[in-house]
Amino acid sequence: MDIIQRNFMRLLRCGAFASASTTPERIEPMSQWKWNKLYQIAQIHGVTPWIRDGIHRCDEDFFLQLRPELRKQFDDDRTETRETLGQQELTNPILNHKLQQLAEESGSEDPTFNLLLQLIHIARNILTQGISLRQLIMLGVYLRTTRDHIEYEVLRTWISRLDMQRIVRLEGSLLVELFHFKPEEIRFTNAATSKATQRAMNDIFQLTEKKAADWYFTQGKSIFVRTSDSDAMMWHVRQSARYLSYYPAEAISSFISNFTHSMSHIEE
Repeated sequence: MDIIQRNFMRLLRCGAFASASTTPERIEPMSQWKWNKLYQIAQIHGVTPWIRDGIHRCDEDFFLQLRPELRKQFDDDRTETRETLGQQELTNPILNHKLQQLAEESGSEDPTFNLLLQLIHIARNILTQGISLRQLIMLGVYLRTTRDHIEYEVLRTWISRLDMQRIVRLEGSLLVELFHFKPEEIRFTNAATSKATQRAMNDIFQLTEKKAADWYFTQGKSIFVRTSDSDAMMWHVRQSARYLSYYPAEAISSFISNFTHSMSHIEE
């Protein structure tokens, strides 16, 4: 990580997960141009509110020197820190049938099932759009606020039933590596970090303003995109292939379904 990314992650951890008793991480000195760049990264990833909270908690740090106009931009940001998942589906018909059975058995108010839905939401996003820091933060916050109500052995059984072990392990490992969760907090998988985790972390900051603008994300059963830029489409194909092995049964059916959906948008 470069200095912008390091400060970005420090502020993100501080804003999302630090408690009153936590000692804030030290900020490295940066130019105003780099602080502006950090703000742009926060907007692209949809995490501006947590960065803002991190700035407030680290306000006494000597090297946290933002111009008043940039502070105002952070303070005026109205990005929501909650997200409604709605009904979750898998594109693989066999896996989706199992998921809907679990939904009928568990009910929408079950915190263990809600955690499963978050893991599925992140998994689908990884396969189609890449790793979302915003979604990982929401997962981490949910874990820490509901941990005493989660039936971890039941959740492990469900994850196995949906063949999600590898991709859920990646999600847990990212919480450990990026947000300094302890492995014992991720009780539904073995969250030990690896070279694969490091490669995934590198991918997170590959998203630039151009890539963000190239894609139009649609809502509903398909979460694929349409684009007028063939380079952006090839970027998506490579991104999907990179994570194919983490959830192959869902990844293949998802890619076929979403590619067909994308073609219909382009034809229109």
